[in-house]
Amino acid sequence: MANILVVDDRPANRDLFVTLLGYGGHRITEASDGPEALELARSEIPDLIISDILMPMMDGFTLARRIRTDPLLAKVPIIFQTAHYLTEEVRRLALECDVRHILSKPIEPEKLLRTVNEALVHPPARSNLPNTREFTQQHLQLLADKLYQKVTELEQANIRLHKLSLTDEMTGINNRRGFMIHAEELFKFARRASYQLCLLYLDLDHLKHINDTFGHAAGDAALRDIARILIGTFRESDIIARLGGDEFAVLALDTTGSNIETIQRRLQSNLDAHNAHTDHGYVLSLSLGMIHVDLKSNLTTDELLAQADAALYLNKQQKRNHSPKDKLS
Repeated sequence: MANILVVDDRPANRDLFVTLLGYGGHRITEASDGPEALELARSEIPDLIISDILMPMMDGFTLARRIRTDPLLAKVPIIFQTAHYLTEEVRRLALECDVRHILSKPIEPEKLLRTVNEALVHPPARSNLPNTREFTQQHLQLLADKLYQKVTELEQANIRLHKLSLTDEMTGINNRRGFMIHAEELFKFARRASYQLCLLYLDLDHLKHINDTFGHAAGDAALRDIARILIGTFRESDIIARLGGDEFAVLALDTTGSNIETIQRRLQSNLDAHNAHTDHGYVLSLSLGMIHVDLKSNLTTDELLAQADAALYLNKQQKRNHSPKDKLS
């Protein structure tokens, strides 16, 4: 059986090779980067090297060319393994390094064993590599392109994670953290543009009854329906959020006393339209507290929410005292 050197900066990837090739009776030596691999290769002279292509400190191409220029290692077969690096240019550069086999991740056990056996049976035919300027330029360009791709992927992943951290998973609108961050931005804009702001604090009436009677899936659906109704009622520039449980908040821009009444009527109209076109066995209704935001005050967003919550409490008390129906007032 063969002595195989596995080079990969990820321990989990190396463990996979140790497991798969160990069952075949091969002896496995591990290296976490190119410099370590060179040192181990020169001390142990492996029968085969399996190396990742994209690694810190020294990539697979550089490692392969250094192996090929070492008289003791020149004839050692090399297999590249990679997750997202299989292009014609990569294959051509691999051949320039006398690397004939490239395995794609995730590794298929049968293909790995087949490729290892083939590489051991047919070692490299040459040891002298053309050290051309063209190869070096293409190699560097390839690495630069891959680095740009990795940076772009990382930036996109960070954007997705940031968005997820600000979004309520159930409804898809802002969560409390998202509301607080976006509200601060809207406060700054409103102050610069001398716009008025209005803060609405809302909760879904009888959510516990919906959960107890129709199940929590129905309660979740009701919360998602409320979120869609709020999105359909307010403008894209307004900040809409689920603060938690059955509580929602909206920070609306450029509002006056007259058009707040318009917003309330439009919201009630949208609720009525939803209830008229659905037959869930329950009716959606909202309680609402509203305050005008004094942009000259030093109140924090939490303090403003507390004021709007107090207005919501009064609204709920009025509804209990004056109306058997759950209507916005």
